[in-house]
Amino acid sequence: MAAKRTVYHVSPSSERAAAAGVKWQVEGREGRRLLHEPHRTQKDAVDAARRHAKEHQPAQVVVHARDGHIRSAYTYGDAPAAPLDERGRKAGEPGGIFQSK
Repeated sequence: MAAKRTVYHVSPSSERAAAAGVKWQVEGREGRRLLHEPHRTQKDAVDAARRHAKEHQPAQVVVHARDGHIRSAYTYGDAPAAPLDERGRKAGEPGGIFQSK
């Protein structure tokens, strides 16, 4: 069985944290440890998340925009097999979830 991938999310901080100068955060779970790191810039948060991901492979960094949509994602280490949708098709297959065009 493949190791479970650790996912780190880079997202905007809450309004209260932003008022204190913390505009971005990195959140993830490393085993039983919950990671929550504040950062002043998105670049600092992405750099920190990528460092964590490289140390805890297999891992993925998901970068969110201010409105919440996903801007980009980075994967480190062996990617687990694509999940099957309810019809038994893998991601990317015609008719499957997340199909590419």
